[in-house]
Amino acid sequence: MTDVGISGGMIIQHMGTPAEVAAFFALIERHKSESANGALDLVTDRLFRRTVPGEQYDALVDQLAESRRILERVRISDGFWNEFKLGDRVEGIDRSAKTAADAFRKIFQSLDKAIHYARRDKEDIGYFRPVMLMAWEGPKSFEHESMPLEDFEKPDIRPIWME
Repeated sequence: MTDVGISGGMIIQHMGTPAEVAAFFALIERHKSESANGALDLVTDRLFRRTVPGEQYDALVDQLAESRRILERVRISDGFWNEFKLGDRVEGIDRSAKTAADAFRKIFQSLDKAIHYARRDKEDIGYFRPVMLMAWEGPKSFEHESMPLEDFEKPDIRPIWME
C-alpha cells in the first residue's frame, strides 16, 4: 500500500492513502461549479496531476480556501464513503465527521503546512521549489525521488502517485 505526501520546501507532509487523496480531489472536482468563478484548476488540475510553481502559491491558497468552504456545505450521510472504495485503512479522512471539509481536515492541514514551508524556501534559499503530490512510501516513492520535474508536467499525465 502506498501513502501520498505533498512536497513543499524542505518538508514532505503525509496526507493519506492514494484512494483518500483521490476522493478529496474528486469531491472538489464534483462541486467546483459552486465556487465563486467556477474554476479551481490549480487544485483540481495542477496540484492533483502536476506541480504548482511558487508564483502561483497565493492563488493556490485562495483556491484551497474556496474548496474548503465548498466542502463545508457537503454533508456526510450513511454510505457516503462507499463510492470511493477506501477500504478499512483510514489515514487522511475522519470518517466520523459530519461535513466533507471536516473529514478532510488532515489533508487541508498538510497542504497548508507544505505551502508554508515552500514559501520559506524563497527567504532561506532564494527561490521557490514547486509544490507537488508524491508517493510517500511503496513502489512509486523511489520513482518520485529520481523523477525530473519536467515529467510531472507531461500533457495528459495520470497522477503518478496513484496505484
